[in-house]
This record gives sequence, C-alpha cells and structure tokens, in this order.
Amino acid sequence: MEKLIVRNFGPIKKAEIELTKYVVFIGDTSTGKSVLAKLVSIFRDSFLILSTKKNESIDFAGELKKFNIEFNTSKAKIAYYDGNNKLLELIDNQIVLVDAETKKKNLERIESIVESVIEKFIKETPEAKFLELDKNSFIEKALELSLVNMYSTYIPAERILFSLINNSLSGLWANNVALPECYKDFASKYEVARKEINSSSYKKFDLDYNFNNGNDEIILNKTRLLLSQSSSGIQSLVPLLLVIEYETNKYEGDYNKSFIIEEPELNLFPVKQKKLIDYLIGKIKNKSHKIIFTTHSPYVLSSLDTLMLAKNTFNEHPDLKEEINAIVPESNWIDYNDISVYEVKNGKVYSIKNKEFKSIDTNVIDSVSDIISVEFDKLTDLRYAQ
Repeated sequence: MEKLIVRNFGPIKKAEIELTKYVVFIGDTSTGKSVLAKLVSIFRDSFLILSTKKNESIDFAGELKKFNIEFNTSKAKIAYYDGNNKLLELIDNQIVLVDAETKKKNLERIESIVESVIEKFIKETPEAKFLELDKNSFIEKALELSLVNMYSTYIPAERILFSLINNSLSGLWANNVALPECYKDFASKYEVARKEINSSSYKKFDLDYNFNNGNDEIILNKTRLLLSQSSSGIQSLVPLLLVIEYETNKYEGDYNKSFIIEEPELNLFPVKQKKLIDYLIGKIKNKSHKIIFTTHSPYVLSSLDTLMLAKNTFNEHPDLKEEINAIVPESNWIDYNDISVYEVKNGKVYSIKNKEFKSIDTNVIDSVSDIISVEFDKLTDLRYAQ
C-alpha cells in the first residue's frame, strides 16, 4: 500500500495516510488538509524525478515554495512508502531516494511508457530540430515529455480567479504577476484545456461551454454569457471541468496521474456538489489515475458514501446488478478498499471509515446536524412549554 507518513510539519503533528485510488481529507479551516494534499503531490512527483533522472536529491524548500508553503522544517520527518518499502525520506531538508532497487524497477516502467511517446514526440518535433538530436538527447527529451505528463495536477480553491481574468491568462507570465507557481501551473493547464477542447457540453450541469475569440462563453438555462459574468459557482466549476476532461482524455494507458482538487464543492448548491462528485469519479474510475479531495462539505462525503453503498450492495447481491445500476451507474461505483477518508483535527488524521458497515462514519459526515437538532429541540420545548 502506498502511504505517506508525516511528523511535525506545520499544523500536522502526526499523520499516516494510506494513498488509495481516492483519498479524502475533511476538517475545519487551517487544520492542514491542503498541506497534506500538497505533500502527497510533492512526494509522488519527486519519486518520478528521483527514480528516473540523475538527481541525487530534491530541495524540499523549493518544492514547498511552489505551493506557497513556508513552515519551519527543522523538526519535520516525512517518508513515502510503497508497502513496507520506504522509497523517499526527508533528510536535511532534501527529499532523498532511499531504495535504489526501486529506482531500477521504476526506470524500466517509465522507459516502456517512453516508447509509446516516441512516435508522438517525432510528429511534434520540427524536422530541423529533430535532426540535431543525438540518440541520448532524443531519449532524454522523450523521457522528459513522459514525466511532465505524469506529474500531479493541482486544482486550487482559487480557480475562480482564472475565470475572472478570462483572456488575460497569458498576462500572468508576461507581467510577472506574483502568484505561487502552483497557481500559474494550473492557469497554464486551463489555457491549454480550453483551447484544445474549444467546445463541450456538460449535461449533468445543464451547461454548455465555448471558447470563442479568446473568451470563455457558457450557455446556461438557454442564456449565453461570458464565464466572467456568471455566478461564482459556475466560475469555480468550469475551469475544474475543463482541466479534468482534457487531462483524463489525453493521458490514458500507462499514465498514472494524481489529481489534487481543493474544495470541489466551492460555491455549489448541494445537488450540484453531488453531480460533480459523480462526474469526477466516473472520469477516472476505469483509468489508472488517482484523485485527492480536500473538503469542508458533508455532502461530498455523503455522495462518496452512496457510491460505496452501490458497490457494497452489488457485492452482497450480485443478482440485483441491473436494479443497482438503474439507481447508481456502475461506472461510478467505489470499492470500499479503493478509498481512504480522513478527518484532520488537532494536528492528527483519523480514518473515518466504518469497517463493520463498509461506509463512512455518519457522525463525522454531518455532526453539525446533531448540534442544530439539539438546539432546535431545546428552543421548541421552550416555545411550547407554556
């Protein structure tokens, strides 16, 4: 089992996270949800680099800076595992590969992927430039292209910004706007996605998208308008949908990308939150990609819990497959062992999966409802006591 162990880093005092296909962090603000998600991205990508290139180590502070993280790392201990094998470790503020045998195995795996990229690389490389490359340079270029495609895709909560600036995305670089590198990276992915997709229909959300003369346009409720003039929920939703659609369609086969999505529920009504979770799970379920959510929303957990329930019901009653599929499409079912759900609280993480019922702990899903219910009952008693 792939896992990340973190000690004494920022708000996180102790955390051991099993990195299954789907990972969810829920908790109050400033508890460290995003920090953990970003650390997963850093260590997964560092493993790709260190196990396929000549780098001896990677500067941890530099990686943190990309995500606008500035914590004291002097007491931090972080290790990245595959099963019982420690692959990476933080030593003297450097991310170091500690399993040389794994490097050999992973390089062999990456080289097989490179072979599938070579033909594409030849087509995309101008003939004059291509003829300048010797064999080693050619392999190096193909390897670099493969790795870039496999690096994590981070989708920030601040994605609404890129809907607002619309056709000024390129200005972020031209004017050297002081944004963290992770935001600029997302802006770049968004710009590529909207140009390549150009037009798309998202029926789940009754939404059509067009990229027209450098502008993002949407058709919502039969009304055409600029994305920058739409509601905050749509402005948060569209960049997320476009990047996910483009990258999941482009990077298939042996590619194994991580998608880190901060607050998928941002500015969305609960019904649309559910539809978005269904959409995202459906996009990667039958692919090798992985996804991490950070969320404040009990509706996100409830939606995931329902997708697990569908698979659990099928496992116990396979003869009811048709009936289950009519309620929840099989393309969205989640196996209990494929998801990890953690509450981040008081510097630690707590698994909130219920092993007995193979579900998510409902007390954590909506504990605030209990508080509201108690207050409501007390006030009702007072109101009608006379």
